[in-house]
Amino acid sequence: MLAIVAGLCGLAVGSMLGAMAARWPNLDRDFVLGRSRCATCGATLAARELVPLWSWLRQTGRCRHCGARIGWLPLLAEVAAGGVALLAFSTLATPSAALLTAVGWWLLLLALVDAEHGRLPDLLTLPLLVTGLAAAAMLPVPGLVGLAASGLGAVLGFLSFAAVGRLYLAWRGRVGLGGGDAKLLAALGAWVGVDGLAPVILGAALLALGFALRSGLRRAEDALAFGPWLAIAGGGLFWWQLSAAS
Repeated sequence: MLAIVAGLCGLAVGSMLGAMAARWPNLDRDFVLGRSRCATCGATLAARELVPLWSWLRQTGRCRHCGARIGWLPLLAEVAAGGVALLAFSTLATPSAALLTAVGWWLLLLALVDAEHGRLPDLLTLPLLVTGLAAAAMLPVPGLVGLAASGLGAVLGFLSFAAVGRLYLAWRGRVGLGGGDAKLLAALGAWVGVDGLAPVILGAALLALGFALRSGLRRAEDALAFGPWLAIAGGGLFWWQLSAAS
């Protein structure tokens, strides 16, 4: 029952995360306190148009007022956030589940922002890094790595991707791996430890490669956001570490 309730709450959280990602970084006072509006026609949305999952399906992914396409991002955000919470609370003890859910939602927001805007803001990556180090030092949650492994994972995660990015830039004369990816890997290293870096990188690379092949992105010039795949691989490994220790 707790897992089902958490999953339903996750749908609502996903709706908020999707809206945040779509409007990033313009999260002003009107976004927090104002009424939700259609991004195309500006019409104020009624409560029945804001029901997670159901509203998107009922309106077939279009605005009820102007017919503009809403896109897949809101639906994906809601399903993913609900799925994270459902998985966490159905497989882990409550403290571990709460921690995994919080980290998973944060990674989801990062993935959505990168997919929508092609960037991983420091405002999101650096707090994830700091909280990972703090959790390793202070939280008595089974499966969390120690502070030494967390710190080393953060440092090596950043340095490895920063070095690859510089080498690619020197070789091809263009950015191939952004600084945001290095900071995200550092944050993931703080949560999964130095031993988790290789599985995260390999998993993210395989996921990105599979997506690129299915999407027809085969040229070196084709842009592909790597943050979402890092988030999926890192979040999946973090769940595995917590569940193996529970």
